[in-house]
Amino acid sequence: MKKISRFILKNLHWFIVAFVALLCTIFIITGTRTENGSITLDGSDAKIEEYTKKFIEDSNDALYRIMNEDAPTDEATIKAFDEVEGLGGSVTLEVVKSRRLPDGDTDNGKGWQCSKYTAYLATGRREYSSAHPDYGPRNGKDIAKWLVDNYGWQYTDKPVEGAIGSGGFNTLYGHTAEFLYWTGNNTAMVSDANYVPLTVATHNMNVSGWVWVVPGDYTPDPEPTPTPTPTPTPEPVSGDIYYVVRVGDTLGQIIRNNGYVGNKLFGDDGLAQAIAERNQIENRGLIYPNQTIVLYRDLLNAY
Repeated sequence: MKKISRFILKNLHWFIVAFVALLCTIFIITGTRTENGSITLDGSDAKIEEYTKKFIEDSNDALYRIMNEDAPTDEATIKAFDEVEGLGGSVTLEVVKSRRLPDGDTDNGKGWQCSKYTAYLATGRREYSSAHPDYGPRNGKDIAKWLVDNYGWQYTDKPVEGAIGSGGFNTLYGHTAEFLYWTGNNTAMVSDANYVPLTVATHNMNVSGWVWVVPGDYTPDPEPTPTPTPTPTPEPVSGDIYYVVRVGDTLGQIIRNNGYVGNKLFGDDGLAQAIAERNQIENRGLIYPNQTIVLYRDLLNAY
């Protein structure tokens, strides 16, 4: 009985996995696929809370509208700012961040398309089209390149707060936003416009595949250099022997040459191993010239 108990306890996780897999298999076999693709026991559609369903629908509608329906600019505006290389105007990330507007801002009723908002953050300019005051100089997916071409911004693989990004390259217009901080591997908190129609909004968004740009004079903070942990210097003990390794020395030879005559020198439980561990030497067979090794008197006496 004890052997059976030990076997069950040792393999309990496998029993749990097998039990769950069995339940899932039974559910798939006996369940009925519904019209919406879910599987239930009675064939009725799986229930989703209304607020969850509305949140999913609203998010999907907003992204679809932004990237495929609501043009952030028009051909006339793009042409007006086309082939105008080197518009210039230096800016810092601090300035970009200082221009960030509160959620709900509508530019005094003129409205914000996403590209107008990020272009404003980068350049300080609010108007790009007199016919459509909510439009920006480019489509959202082209704003990052426009800033690089015309304002000397630079691409970065590590966006920081204030960086401007473009995404949705496989859609009609794409989207653009200001980076705030990462919330996951492919998601970030952003400040943008027109996610809520024609207004500024702060929200979490999937930014997988986006490109990011920062001002040309931005220099990332250097990676911190790890501070090496100093090897503690052992306190001298009366009778301890301090030996500086020379070319050709071995730990066993050093111990022998310093008076040890016992027969417990080698092996994982021998004196050489104990000396190595006390000196924080990972491999007792690997020592280096000019390395100081302490032959501790208490260990020499114990072995």
